[in-house]
Amino acid sequence: MTFTTPPRGSTMYLAADSQLDSMFDRTETLLTNAGTMVAVIALLILGIRMLMSMKRGDGMREAFQGFGMIALAALIIGGASGLAGVLIEIGGEIGGDTNGG
Repeated sequence: MTFTTPPRGSTMYLAADSQLDSMFDRTETLLTNAGTMVAVIALLILGIRMLMSMKRGDGMREAFQGFGMIALAALIIGGASGLAGVLIEIGGEIGGDTNGG
């Protein structure tokens, strides 16, 4: 029985490719979860600030005074995580399938 050895280094490329894919998948999941969590926390802070402002007897104007900045920050951070996921997917599409399939 004769065994042939694969070309030197080809196994290492396949292992590195699968490790990179799993690393990018974990990174994408982490960024999506972190962005969602930060956006939810920002909205919770906004709600708490509004309740505290109303409890003190301030008007609605003071209650909504910080709404714009907090909402903008939540939108930017949440959108950045989505954008990172899209860029990772585009990078995977550009790189193509290196497993020979």
